[in-house]
Amino acid sequence: MNDPEFDHLLRMVDPPTSLPASFRREVWQRIESSAAADFSAQRPRLHRGLSAVDSPWAPAIGIAAMVALGLWLGAATSPPAKDAKLVYAESISPFSTAKHP
Repeated sequence: MNDPEFDHLLRMVDPPTSLPASFRREVWQRIESSAAADFSAQRPRLHRGLSAVDSPWAPAIGIAAMVALGLWLGAATSPPAKDAKLVYAESISPFSTAKHP
């Protein structure tokens, strides 16, 4: 939030109580300790995830998944097959408008 009037108002207020000299240091120590605790709590999940990728089965499963995805996308996006008899008749018909090399 960028409000110059509010910032000026906050600077004008005199705190009613005095803070101990060690207040800022203690606040920063609590912030650092909570940040370290958050990271250490996430560490086992990160380790499990990396160890799962480290196994020799991970690349094989990834390749198999990509091949399956490619086959599925290829089948889903291919044009519908025409009847072979109709294609042959169109290829020899003198009345066909399509140019074949």
